[in-house]
Amino acid sequence: MWIKREFRDYYKPKLRRELKRDPSQEEMDQRFEEIYSQVNCTLLAGVLEGVAIYFYEIAKISKEELDGFRDHPEEYLFERFGGGNFKLNFYEGPSFIVCVNFKPKGEPKWIPLLPDKVGSNSKPA
Repeated sequence: MWIKREFRDYYKPKLRRELKRDPSQEEMDQRFEEIYSQVNCTLLAGVLEGVAIYFYEIAKISKEELDGFRDHPEEYLFERFGGGNFKLNFYEGPSFIVCVNFKPKGEPKWIPLLPDKVGSNSKPA
């Protein structure tokens, strides 16, 4: 599963230090489930401003919402937010776990979700 693979660099080294040995697959699966049970996310969308791409938070995603689309994240993002350059940041409580990028093709539906500070000459990246 993609999400377990993406989280691995977050939990495997800590688990190895705690156990003082390489963890078994069962131990890694158990640690993943512990972390995943507390996960929350933010979704950021990329906006081209001049020659740079800036990412702005457009949504917070709960674990329950993530459960509904974790098997097909790109399709979910496209259906709900349209196309664009997205970063899905995962957190265990306040601790950052990993950022996963998605780039569904299509027209963006998320432009109205941008903060007011985004310039009027900005366009989706």
